[in-house]
Order: sequence, then C-alpha cells, then structure tokens
Amino acid sequence: MKRLIPGIVVVSCLAIYAVLSIFTNGPVAKPQNEASQEVSGQVEEGIQNGNLAPDFSLETLSGEKVNLSDYRGKVVFLNFWATWCPPCKAEMPHMQSFYDEHSDQAEILAVNITSDDSVGAVEDFRKQYNITFPILLDVEGEQSEKFATITIPTTYVIDENGIIKQRLVGPMSEDGMKELVSSVK
Repeated sequence: MKRLIPGIVVVSCLAIYAVLSIFTNGPVAKPQNEASQEVSGQVEEGIQNGNLAPDFSLETLSGEKVNLSDYRGKVVFLNFWATWCPPCKAEMPHMQSFYDEHSDQAEILAVNITSDDSVGAVEDFRKQYNITFPILLDVEGEQSEKFATITIPTTYVIDENGIIKQRLVGPMSEDGMKELVSSVK
C-alpha cells in the first residue's frame, strides 16, 4: 500500500492541474522546442519547426477529401485527437469558440485518430460538442504516425506558407490559440 501512495499523489496533482487549467481559461499548452520532438533519439524529418508540413489527403466525416495543402494562405492548427481522450474533450470547447470568432484568421483541422475510434463515435462527439470546424479521419493512423503523435492532443501550428512554426503537446485554450496566431502572422 505504501508503494501506491506516491503514484496516487502524482495522478491527483495532474488531475487538479488539468481541472484548474480548464477553468482559468489560461494558455494550457506550452510550445515545445525541437528537442521535445525527438522520437527514439531522432528528430523526425518533415515535422521539425521551420520545415514544410508534409501534405496529406484525408476524408471528412461527410466523405469529402481534404488536402493539407488546400489551406495554404491560412494559418492552420493541425490537431490530432481522439474521442476517448479527456484533455481532447477539455480543449474542444476552446477550439470551437476560437473558430467561431477567428476562422477568418486561422483554420482548425481536427485529425481524429480513427484507428482508435469508430466513425459513429466521432460523429456523436461532433454533435455533443457542436463542432463546426473540419474533422478529418485518420483511419489507418498513418498521419498521426507521420507527425509523430505520441501524446494526444498534439497540435501543429502551420503558417500561411505551409511551414511548421510550433508543436504543442497537450490541450489548448482559446487565449493560447489567439496568442499563437498573432505570433505566427
């Protein structure tokens, strides 16, 4: 029993931090530096800050094909998430609120790691959270692997020229998204 106490304390502290971050509406995710992008000791090609984001084509919930390159000319938040992920659930209202007010400045592409979710679960989630920004389905998990998405949510901030400017691990807040758009423009 004594061995379990430190683990319980750590988990409790993390849960309290997550709840406080959500209710204070402050920037939750901190930009990660390139060293934090390392996977197995190697920085993945194509996902480093300053690199052109790898293009891809995925389907939306309605079956429309979308290419990342279709969004050149706009700042893009490329967000990898899943319906079962508590931090993903926490950031969705912030993302939707940002999108409602700032879709003229930045686009949100929410890439659902559908290999872990059913399409029906994604549609139910979309309805529950009133999501109006595009949800893309990464059915085979190829894009989440290409973008080295180990922890979710993970978001890439991509500038108007398709260049990766930031990689964020963890949930975003509306205020944090506003700050990121300002810093990228």
